[in-house]
Amino acid sequence: MAGQRLVPAGYEFVRVLGSGAFGEVVLARHSRLKRLVAVKRIHAYVLTADESVRRFEREAKLLAATEAVEIVSVYDLIRVDDGIYLVMEYVPGRTLADLIDAGPLPADLAITVLRDVANALATAAGRGVVHRDIKPANIFVQPDGHAKLGDFGLARATADPSVFRTSTGTPMGTPAYFPPELGLQLSDPDERSDAYSFAVVAYEALTGSRPYEAPNAIALITAHWRLTPPDPASILSGFPAAAGEAIVRAMDHDPPQRLLPSELVDVLAGVKPELWPPVNDSAREILASEKPVAAMPDTPPTGLRSGSTYELGRQKRKSRRRWPLVAAGLAAAVVAVFVVWQLAGSPSSPPLRVAKVEVISTPTTGEGSCPHTAFVFEGTVHTNGEAGQVQLRWRRPDGELTAPRVVDVAEGQREVKARLEFGVSGSEPFDGTAQLQVRSPREAQADRAITYTCPSS
Repeated sequence: MAGQRLVPAGYEFVRVLGSGAFGEVVLARHSRLKRLVAVKRIHAYVLTADESVRRFEREAKLLAATEAVEIVSVYDLIRVDDGIYLVMEYVPGRTLADLIDAGPLPADLAITVLRDVANALATAAGRGVVHRDIKPANIFVQPDGHAKLGDFGLARATADPSVFRTSTGTPMGTPAYFPPELGLQLSDPDERSDAYSFAVVAYEALTGSRPYEAPNAIALITAHWRLTPPDPASILSGFPAAAGEAIVRAMDHDPPQRLLPSELVDVLAGVKPELWPPVNDSAREILASEKPVAAMPDTPPTGLRSGSTYELGRQKRKSRRRWPLVAAGLAAAVVAVFVVWQLAGSPSSPPLRVAKVEVISTPTTGEGSCPHTAFVFEGTVHTNGEAGQVQLRWRRPDGELTAPRVVDVAEGQREVKARLEFGVSGSEPFDGTAQLQVRSPREAQADRAITYTCPSS
């Protein structure tokens, strides 16, 4: 059967849900129980040291024995010569990252999501499991607004380029959510480091923005241990003072001073509903209108947001002698951001304009064949180099629209990059067109057609 190679024995392939740098996620059916599951196939060539894999297996077994509605259930883990099959609960809905792309979440929805994630972390911590990579892309929001947390320990077992690693290859987390003590290499990840990353996610979910942005991963990591997060009210006018103070406290540089996730959620939930600033309800509209997606995708379905993914290789700060250089780079970045903000807010600033849009694909021919082809589309939006924002989205080759994404453009930046991955499997031919749509500052688009065939042997 076409696509059967993507699932282990005892499961029936249904369709590809997504594919990424280190494997595919497919929808499958248990042959005997007829239960739909999500199967992540992790290729052997991206697995790191055997000890990392064994640790991941141990944690997967712990989680499989944990009954927690807020954690993506692990049903099976199967090692084969060419990789690992991770069989998981199929979770309909969207990632929190998708929802934040449309703007800040309404407070009641954000608090529901955050409470579920806090419960998941507390349950895992009770079993001695630390997540290590809390971020919106690992949080799956269901149509009813409740959430599940996935990808426990997975980043440590794979060569995921979005995860910062030390010179010994030890994975430590994603730069945008990086706890200060890990940036300074003062301790190993633990419950309090997860609490810091959770607070950053709360900040982002409720304001629509991260506390820090920087031009590269090192500067971003440095920001987390050098700077105090800006008051959320400076990002979203009218943000309740008590909620802002709690989030900032949960991001304290001193781990023992932090609020734990459950404590932070209790403070947020205690704020009267009328005190939260009104925001649009795009998140609920997305949950209501978009078709379900699988739990634990490899990569986000739309273009990369600034600062979300970095390839660091084997960089590491080994002594204080290098820190002033990093700090200087960060200071320059902060000044640059401030200047861009001033220019963007000035009535005399020239407006941002889109010159043209281009899309290329891999394979470059746009042609694929059975049993499976992973198409990757790279889009480029060319601008006039002025500061502003570009709103874009993809129309996938199957006609489905991704959630709109707003990208901040700095002065002098003449290109905005976007990425889409689309997998096709099976014996039926397929023709489609990926379209990158720019919706503002003016409407523009670019297309790339693909063809999938299954020649007879």
